[in-house]
Amino acid sequence: MHTLCMKKMILCMSLLLSFLIGIETPAKANSEPTIAIIDSGVAASLFANNIAYEVCLINLPRCPNQKSSMEGPGAANLAPTSDKMLNHGTQMASIVTAVNPSAKIIPIRIVGMTPKGVAGLYSLDDVQNALNWIITNRVKYNISVVLLAQGAVMVNCRVPAGMAQSIATLKAVNVPVIAAVGNDSNRKAVFSPACLPDTVAVGATDNPWNGTGANTYDPDAAPYIARYSNGAQGQVDFYLNARYNTKLTDGTTKFVVGTSNSAAALAGWWLLNRKATFDETFNSIMATTTEAKNEFVTGRYVRLP
Repeated sequence: MHTLCMKKMILCMSLLLSFLIGIETPAKANSEPTIAIIDSGVAASLFANNIAYEVCLINLPRCPNQKSSMEGPGAANLAPTSDKMLNHGTQMASIVTAVNPSAKIIPIRIVGMTPKGVAGLYSLDDVQNALNWIITNRVKYNISVVLLAQGAVMVNCRVPAGMAQSIATLKAVNVPVIAAVGNDSNRKAVFSPACLPDTVAVGATDNPWNGTGANTYDPDAAPYIARYSNGAQGQVDFYLNARYNTKLTDGTTKFVVGTSNSAAALAGWWLLNRKATFDETFNSIMATTTEAKNEFVTGRYVRLP
């Protein structure tokens, strides 16, 4: 038989055999590194070029599908709202993408909306559910950074069972959990879980001044650690500017300050400057820092362009 005919016959038989025994081409893992944002969800249309996937993990009220979990388009999406907490996730995504415009993000919504249109109750247990999802799906969606701008000051750095191990597990595979230290002017403690040793704890600076007016970031101004930024000496890994004009769910912008903003900025910056390992990236960023201080603490300041 002619060689070409033989090749065609073999190809056809191979395709037929594959069909009969159900062999499928393996799905490709997400090729671009992503940032998982554990927060209140986002106005997805504002980040159409950045969202790689959406996740919802809510107990009460429910996800858009009226269940406690949902994945895929619309899972983390929020309609325009005036609720401060429900806008928080959109603000975090807007800072991440302002620092790193090409960043791919996975918003993980852990905050529901009540029938009155306000944020539902949530806790660090919901954060732990999100961390479990991230560990399970890390490779599939190439999750390379986790942004966690949630928490509270807890006695003795109390966190839900398994959270410390989850964060350590992610660090071991070079995925940082970048956590805000909180805005309570606490001189002795930071938020749980930013207090855990395997997180990257982030505090806030005021550039150029420490008032609450809408004076946005001046990269050339001397950094001053914000007085509201939690933490005693040595409890915070990095300080970053906290003054940003952020997007809201209705597409407008609002000037806000806080350690959440600083953590979001570092998440975008970490992905942009990511090295082969956690330690290499951490040390590389640390090597670029300068000193920042206030009357209570001294720390390391990351100057963004």
